[in-house]
Amino acid sequence: MSRAITVWLDDEAEHSLDMLKQSGLAESEAVRKAIVEAATHTKMRTLVNDANALELALDKSHELVAEILTQRPPR
Repeated sequence: MSRAITVWLDDEAEHSLDMLKQSGLAESEAVRKAIVEAATHTKMRTLVNDANALELALDKSHELVAEILTQRPPR
């Protein structure tokens, strides 16, 4: 489900939006992208601040690297 929102931009946000639009994004696409990236960044920051979550993520990444390194290359 989609919904419309109203956003008041300060000078910095307006300049940033203009830069995103110059890259070819429509205004609504730029805003959606910024919201999603901000949420992802916040989630990652939360994981980094949570020692247990960080340790689990590192363990999983080590397992993935080990799995990749032990695979034989395709012939």
